[in-house]
Amino acid sequence: MTTFPKDPADAARWMRAERNKRGWSTIALANYARAIAEREGSSQKLTQQSVSGFEQGAAKRMPEWFRYVTMAFEEGAPPAHQETSRRDELIYIRQVDIRYAMGDGASIDDYPSATLIPFNLGFVKQLTRAPVEKLFLASGIGNSMEPTLLKDDLVLVDTTETRSSFGDLIWAFEYAGAGYIKRLARVIHEGKEMIEIISDNPSIPSRLADPEFIHIVGKVIWIARSM
Repeated sequence: MTTFPKDPADAARWMRAERNKRGWSTIALANYARAIAEREGSSQKLTQQSVSGFEQGAAKRMPEWFRYVTMAFEEGAPPAHQETSRRDELIYIRQVDIRYAMGDGASIDDYPSATLIPFNLGFVKQLTRAPVEKLFLASGIGNSMEPTLLKDDLVLVDTTETRSSFGDLIWAFEYAGAGYIKRLARVIHEGKEMIEIISDNPSIPSRLADPEFIHIVGKVIWIARSM
């Protein structure tokens, strides 16, 4: 497995060194990585300008397409005129800080990023059909969702799932200037439809919110217990 720095500036230097080691131009690396992204079902638009710009070291966060660059380094240049089958190995999912609310319409890229976490592609495909760039990892916050979700547990969020029928599920959402991971339910209160924000911790009461002020980021599809 390829290892790489987590700091964008260090990662840019690493990527340039790995590219030069193989004798690849920025155009070749962009082409190889873009082909892998398309193979894996991603809609990422990776260009030579993307690679060159990142190598200049001005990026403040790791780009979503970086995972496909690492896969290109792992796999090497593909044989001419030969297609490769989808690999059932590693993908990289961004871990973000959900505590920062980014507002309605914000993308995953807008969230403060911690690192890229490797996952088995086959495992992720059992959980969701969403493209990898539509997924992110976040950490549990506080004790409001105990015992279901403990502080520092990791949750995998699918941002293609924002349907209004919440059911007995856990959601990542934004409300009142902050990000939350809790259960949601639609209720009628005093003749008006409201959203009930539910904590699994019985010591923390539920509260009602106007649907207009809640932005659903995505559905929690997997929880990893912290050690």
